[in-house]
Amino acid sequence: MDMETSRLSLKAITTNMGKQLVRFPITFFYEQEISYVTDWPSNALKAQLPFYLENLATGQTNLGFGPWFVHTKYEQEMVGDIFIRQTAPQAAQAELFFHIREEMAGKRYEEEAIVSICDWLLQQGVDTIHAFCKPHEAEKQQVLTRCGFHKLGQVEGLVQFRTYGQLLPADGL
Repeated sequence: MDMETSRLSLKAITTNMGKQLVRFPITFFYEQEISYVTDWPSNALKAQLPFYLENLATGQTNLGFGPWFVHTKYEQEMVGDIFIRQTAPQAAQAELFFHIREEMAGKRYEEEAIVSICDWLLQQGVDTIHAFCKPHEAEKQQVLTRCGFHKLGQVEGLVQFRTYGQLLPADGL
């Protein structure tokens, strides 16, 4: 499952991609035709991948409700990843976590990717999207606010944001 914006390509990680990323990360970059970097995948993604792959294999989740990797459309540079977790099967709510490589921060790739993913979620019938980041991640909090999310407060050590049914347009950022 692929998605494109004016500057980015977003791809949902399939079972084969996930296995390759876990076992042979250099091959993953080669197969996806992306410039190899050593600071991706993030530790959070590495930790979540085995659970996601198991859930995907057993039908407990659907493609798209898991990790997506984001890269620049023309330069083929890795930007980062977005992880979508549906709170329950067929639920109208989802949770969003994201990681952008430090080198790519500040270029507004985050907003473009988040708005595109959230638009896709809305098309899937998800009308409430929760996003989370750590309290010290002020830049991520600003990104979520610019995307139309509203800060709710802290939950289990993370800052929680939420949006209902609409976001700012990706090309209007």
